[in-house]
Amino acid sequence: MKTSITYVSYSGLYLLVLTSVLLSSALVILQLHYYLLVSTAGFLIAGYVTGALHSLRKLSKVLAEYPTDLRILEDDTAVLSLTIRTPHLELLKITKVDLVCDVGMRITNYVVRYRDRALETKISLSARVGTHRINTLILYFTVLGGLAEGLMTLEIFTEVCVLPKFSIGPTPYSVPGFRHLGTGPSKTRGPGTNIFEVREYMPGDEFKKIDWKATARLSRLAVKEFEKEMHRDVIISLVLSDKFFYPESRALENLFQEVCKLASGLLSNGLHVRLLVVSERSFLLSNKVTSISKIGELLEVLSRIEWPERPLMTYSALRVASWLLLPVVVNTCSAPCVVVNIVCLEDLSDAEAALRVFRKLKALAHEAIFITITPALIDLRTKEITLEDLSSMYQEVENLIKLSRKLPNSIVAPDISAVALNKVLKLRATA
Repeated sequence: MKTSITYVSYSGLYLLVLTSVLLSSALVILQLHYYLLVSTAGFLIAGYVTGALHSLRKLSKVLAEYPTDLRILEDDTAVLSLTIRTPHLELLKITKVDLVCDVGMRITNYVVRYRDRALETKISLSARVGTHRINTLILYFTVLGGLAEGLMTLEIFTEVCVLPKFSIGPTPYSVPGFRHLGTGPSKTRGPGTNIFEVREYMPGDEFKKIDWKATARLSRLAVKEFEKEMHRDVIISLVLSDKFFYPESRALENLFQEVCKLASGLLSNGLHVRLLVVSERSFLLSNKVTSISKIGELLEVLSRIEWPERPLMTYSALRVASWLLLPVVVNTCSAPCVVVNIVCLEDLSDAEAALRVFRKLKALAHEAIFITITPALIDLRTKEITLEDLSSMYQEVENLIKLSRKLPNSIVAPDISAVALNKVLKLRATA
């Protein structure tokens, strides 16, 4: 473990040395030789303190015990417990504790105490939904009653994973009569590859539909009726630019709630869901979820989204998603499916990347829906906005609407779950 000590102030030590020098000089001038013993002792103390500080700078064999991963629910407090053991540690008086981590996590409280020649530290953390990494622990200290001040840095590696809270509400049905279709796929006659039933031949039936095995068994002509193929699989593609990772906004958590509501509504209506999340640093892909009881798999994916140390001012996640999405759709959907793209359009190149995705999916007979959003639009729905805030959001929302007009089948809506669910169910009902 890499450890270093840096002194930021020697004011107390300088004062001790200066006092010793002045006292010695005064006593020599006054020829009070027997008081030279006092000044000499002062110099010796100063030298001892200087040597002690120098030896502390070269602390070795630092042993630190701490958890490598913490898992909590949204809005809960994570507690990081550390035990540090090293020689001379009792000389330090800890005055402050700090961590090097990303912008989505902060210290709310800490407790430091010495026990059994070890320094025990408990740090309470407030963390946003997603994954956070702690790289360094910083301990600010004073030595020997404030003679010197400094800081000790220790390399640690702890991952804090925050799971979004989500409770399953009532089953939404947006299409009239859709309730009677049940939780499985509806079966209706129509073009397809799955056999719906075998029935007796009737005048007007196509000869290519004749089932010769059934005809031989029944001794009369029989034809196959096929099941009409429905949009069974839905892929939710969530593209996150770093605008969603600003610490002063709760747009990310509100967006996750909307995605979970959408997934819950789709699963309740008998559809299968797979989630693809693309950010500026990585991408995550869930397994296909076929039951609402397994929605926790989608929550797990959302909890593994990495927070940046500092949000970027350039955005390329949508262009990366345009490369990833097509292989995911091909490997997931054996029949035509629906792809719900939740994206934030920043400029014309983003709109062009989304348009390429739309054309590729349509060429493979898949349906593509684009829900375009911005953090400002989500905040507009979920919190009270002043007139000043509204005027600052106006330009961002206006730019989003302008870019969305260049994209077919796109919707600008803060109410993502209701709008997207209604759109998907209508597609399925008319398929």
